[in-house]
Amino acid sequence: MIILIDSGILGQLCRPNLNPETLDLKRWFDRVLIRTNVVSSKICDYEVRRGLLLAQKQGLVADGLSILDDLDRLIDFLYLEDRILDLAADIWARARASGQPTAGDLKLDADMIICATWQDLASRYPGQEVVIVTTNVRHLSRFANAVVWQDLSV
Repeated sequence: MIILIDSGILGQLCRPNLNPETLDLKRWFDRVLIRTNVVSSKICDYEVRRGLLLAQKQGLVADGLSILDDLDRLIDFLYLEDRILDLAADIWARARASGQPTAGDLKLDADMIICATWQDLASRYPGQEVVIVTTNVRHLSRFANAVVWQDLSV
């Protein structure tokens, strides 16, 4: 199994405050690291990192940056290659043409890049189940196998 974590999950994993839900997520993450191949996209790193850097520049606690850097040593962050961006553009256009946009017309729409990454992984590893673990099942599940982490037992 290949688990692709999105920005929402990555951001939660970078929280230094261990509320009960974050603690449960971190325990789940530790289990899946042992049993599966966990990856994310560099676009997810970008989305989380920019928020953490902004918090740091505003004088807020930004311990999450060191957590994000540590995660970079634990999981593979997949770079945005041309084939991923081309596929994302196609998914974006199909969503718009069918009247199902997931973001405003002028937005980058990282969800489509995440879906394209999922589709690319699924096509390159046909014997593997590939699933996106997300906080945004509604948008992503239209184009990919996407679940909330609580629904994925490994």
